[in-house]
Amino acid sequence: MTGPIGSIGVSVPSMGANIAAKVKAPVVPAPAIQASTRVTLSGASDSISAVYSFGAQKLRANTPAGNSSLSALMGATLSQPGSVSFQGLGKELLLALKDNPKGFSLAVASPAAAAVEGDVVQDKDSAVALNIETKSGVKVSISLSRQSEGLVAQVQTSGGDLTDDDVAAISGLADGFQNVLDGLSQQPPAIKIGGLLNVDSRLFKSVELNTDVSQAGSSIQSLSFQSDSARRTLSYKDGDATFNLTTDLSNAGTLGSKSQQAQALSAYEKQLDGAGSRGHANKAQLALFKSAFHALNSDYGSNESKTSGIQQSITVSAEDKARSYLSGLADFTASFKQSDVASNPYKSEEKDSFSYDFSQTTQGSTDTRGDLSKLAQSTKASLKASYHESLVPGRKLDLTGLKSSQNYTYHVISEETSTQTTLAFKKGNLASVETSRSTHNAEYVQTYVAARLTDEKRTPFDKEETKKVNLLADNVNLKSTNPLNLK
Repeated sequence: MTGPIGSIGVSVPSMGANIAAKVKAPVVPAPAIQASTRVTLSGASDSISAVYSFGAQKLRANTPAGNSSLSALMGATLSQPGSVSFQGLGKELLLALKDNPKGFSLAVASPAAAAVEGDVVQDKDSAVALNIETKSGVKVSISLSRQSEGLVAQVQTSGGDLTDDDVAAISGLADGFQNVLDGLSQQPPAIKIGGLLNVDSRLFKSVELNTDVSQAGSSIQSLSFQSDSARRTLSYKDGDATFNLTTDLSNAGTLGSKSQQAQALSAYEKQLDGAGSRGHANKAQLALFKSAFHALNSDYGSNESKTSGIQQSITVSAEDKARSYLSGLADFTASFKQSDVASNPYKSEEKDSFSYDFSQTTQGSTDTRGDLSKLAQSTKASLKASYHESLVPGRKLDLTGLKSSQNYTYHVISEETSTQTTLAFKKGNLASVETSRSTHNAEYVQTYVAARLTDEKRTPFDKEETKKVNLLADNVNLKSTNPLNLK
């Protein structure tokens, strides 16, 4: 398919929150939330704090669980460690919507033995909020909360009644929803968001998911994901790293073919691997970030060359030719930061650190007639890192508070790279392509022997280059009957 810049044929989702209560078992109306049941967590989002508060309220109100397979699963879940607190429950909640399209709530208290002081230590709380808005405007909110008192599950609908197609479509997200929860509870964690990305745009307007694991009143792991027809966003944080991703889906006209997108993704991931190697990043955390980046920048549509005839001859249009000079990916921003580590007890101010930011933006301009005159795609990448390294290659560094252990090099790295590809159009023809690249790198290395600074070295590196190809001068005619255009 081909499409103008500013149009998109893919639909993804944004968030809502509301709730009504209905269960096959008897329902006890929920009392108004008192100040004493309000739960506020350091680092938790408003939606997650609301889920914790609601869960505490339901448990204190002794809301009945009823006799159902879902309540039985909730009871069995309470006997499991907190790390698998929602195993299977996310899927079952969405499937249960078939029998309870108006919504429902269930609460299961922890076993009486667990309430005895000193008997059981509930060291972690966890909460999940999934919000879905259908094309017709009905909002569905699914929440799960596990605290020391027990476990609460709730499904609410607002803004209208769900159709049979709506219920079937939401139930179809059950495995994808559960995969996210299972991935986050793994060790090490995994972000398995794919099942919530590829939703049917004819039935869904938006999807939003927030999750949290907390300990001693502070969030220790959180994920926030939103997706609609205009963009996808994902944020993740735990004790080891923080990262944020945004993908802009508003310029469908610049998307390339699937093979072009796959090549660009591979190139960006190799670039990330290279930065991780140079900056001594934590491999597991970087792999988690890379998998999330890959997911958010895949399967959102493409523009393929048209084929015709029995022999499948390929027609390369002006749009296809122009797109071939771009990455083929939707614009994005991505940032990753490891938590700083003071690995040298003797010099705690020396931190092991790693952060990497990279982005792609595409902008166009038009002439006085409104025709596309210029299209520019820019990329930026920034690496900041510091790390300790043994003086003996391959030997494990063992830094302690003793001077005798202080034999190492300390590296501080700064890298900035930017590129730009500019396409110039003249009277509907792709007239020229200009590419430029700028690199500014610096490394500062200090060498210590028995805690004494014996050497320090600064290594700057700067490079700039520009290339331009005049396509009209080479008699390349790319007159288009359906040129790229902007909103």
